[in-house]
Amino acid sequence: MNKLAPFSLQGKSIFITGGSSGIGLGTCQRCLQEGARVIVADIQAPPQAVLDAGALFLEVDVTDRDRVIKAFQQAEGAVGKLHVIIHNAGKPGNGKHLTDSDEDVLDSVVDLNLYGTYYMLKYGPAHMLDGGSIINTASVAGLQQNEGFFDYSATKAAIISLTKTSAVELGMRNIRVNAVAPGPVRTPMLPPGHILNALAKNLSALGRIAEIDDLVGVYHFLASDESRYITGQTIIVDGGRLAGFRTQVLGRLAG
Repeated sequence: MNKLAPFSLQGKSIFITGGSSGIGLGTCQRCLQEGARVIVADIQAPPQAVLDAGALFLEVDVTDRDRVIKAFQQAEGAVGKLHVIIHNAGKPGNGKHLTDSDEDVLDSVVDLNLYGTYYMLKYGPAHMLDGGSIINTASVAGLQQNEGFFDYSATKAAIISLTKTSAVELGMRNIRVNAVAPGPVRTPMLPPGHILNALAKNLSALGRIAEIDDLVGVYHFLASDESRYITGQTIIVDGGRLAGFRTQVLGRLAG
C-alpha cells in the first residue's frame, strides 16, 4: 500500500461554510486541488469552475438551525462521514461606537458569527469521523479591540472561546478544533477603499495586506493529518501586525 504524501487531503470529505467567496472559496479550491471531496455550504453558489471540479453545493444559511441540521444529513448522505469541517461564514458589524450602535445590526452579527459557529459545533460532530478536524475562522479583531468594531470583535472573541471549549469536549474522539485568526485580507468583505487596506502596509511587519493565498495553506495544514496533535489553538495570520511596530511607524503615530 502506498503511503499518502505529507499534508495529503486525498479522499477526505470536507464541509466548508462560506465557501463561495473570499477565504472560503480559496480554501475550497485548494481542497479540490488536493483530491478532497468538498461540500460548499453557502447562501449562494460558488463559481461554476468549483462545481465542475467536483464540489457539491448545498444552499445553507448557517443562522437557520433546521437548515444546518439538514445540510449535515445531506452531506453525510452524499460523501459519508466528514473528515473536516471548515466554518468560514461570517460578516462584519457596522463600524459604530457601542453607545451609537444599532441593536438590529448587532442581532444580525451575533446570529451569523456566534450562532452560526454554535450550530456548526453543536450539530457537526455527529456527522464526523473520529480523528477529524474542525477549523473556525476567527479574526485578530477577537484578540485586539479597535474603535468601531465592538460587535465583530465580540463575536470573533466568542468563536475563539467556543473553539477551546469544543477542543476539550471533543478530544476523547480525537477530533481537534482550532481557529484561524486573519488580519486584514483582500476579500469582498474588505472593499478597496476600506481604511484597513492602507493601514495594513504600515501596521504589519511584512508591510502589506494579506491575499487569500496567504491564508489557504494554514487551513490546508489544519485539515491534514500533519496537525494531529494541535487542538484548541488560535493561529494568527496577520503578517506580524500583533507582534509590534517598526520605529518608523511609531514615529508617525507619535507625530
